[in-house]
Amino acid sequence: MSAIRSKGGTIPVFGARQKGSGGFRAVPVSYYTWATMTSPRRILLAVDDPALGDTLGEHLAAAGHLVTAWPAPGPADLVIVDDRHPEAASLCGGARSRADGPVVLVVGSPLPGADAVFERPLRLRTLMAKVAELTRDRTGIHLGPWRLDAGGRLLVGNDGTKVRLTDKEAAILTFLAAAGGTVARETLLAEVWGYSSAVTTHTLETHIYRLRRKLERDPARAEILITEDGGYRLVMN
Repeated sequence: MSAIRSKGGTIPVFGARQKGSGGFRAVPVSYYTWATMTSPRRILLAVDDPALGDTLGEHLAAAGHLVTAWPAPGPADLVIVDDRHPEAASLCGGARSRADGPVVLVVGSPLPGADAVFERPLRLRTLMAKVAELTRDRTGIHLGPWRLDAGGRLLVGNDGTKVRLTDKEAAILTFLAAAGGTVARETLLAEVWGYSSAVTTHTLETHIYRLRRKLERDPARAEILITEDGGYRLVMN
């Protein structure tokens, strides 16, 4: 884990505020939090206000995003700009010329080129919902005839059919897809539910059964979400 220093203080990278630390320190965020919020994105903060910068850094990192301070090299998926920042106007006007085409989100008064504007006092819940919407992965993970939209908790079929997933179902599929191989039952219970290996439960098996009813042509003969070596694996395409 690591953290970066900005004019506004320390912004954690894939971390969150640790109680009693007197400030920010990068601490782990659970995989479940990451998987069920939105796919991780690189977000740049151009914020002069230290309190605002720290608060935004905390909430964005807790949602699983990689947060860095402006200026920083490389592409970004989103730039959050405080209208009081000296480069606010140029950031809004010039961001669209960048190769990756990041979306600029302005906090404060309207500026040309901004995709969303939030007035003070800032409502963090509303802002975070907008960030999730603007950075949502639109390509997703392909599983047989389905595309997994983890952020939207959806399976989208090739024919346009949409099947709603629960938070846990989306987390299971996202974790298996990221693993790229067989994942032991105990690992899934620990990562998605936080259970230890000593816990006896059929929770996972119940969720796998329900997922197969949504994913498979014949749930009794799984071709996408298969059982293998005491665990589970996704067949991806």
